[in-house]
Amino acid sequence: MAFLAVLSKTLEGSTFLSLGASFLWGILSVLISPCHLACIPLIIGYIGGQSNLTLKKAFQISLVFSVGMFVSIALIGVITASLG
Repeated sequence: MAFLAVLSKTLEGSTFLSLGASFLWGILSVLISPCHLACIPLIIGYIGGQSNLTLKKAFQISLVFSVGMFVSIALIGVITASLG
């Protein structure tokens, strides 16, 4: 319990540290969330179903999908934060 108290005091004292920690926690929560894990078979199925697909093109599609997902979630976070 003392560790959580020290952690809480540390995060309350430093705005920069708090923002960095919340950013990292947000990324971790997206990566391990069961809601977003369901998207993995969808993108694999989509890429696997393409004919004449090169490794470069598959990487590009996956990258756009991942960035789009993170941007969407970040936008929802910004809207939620602005609403208080």
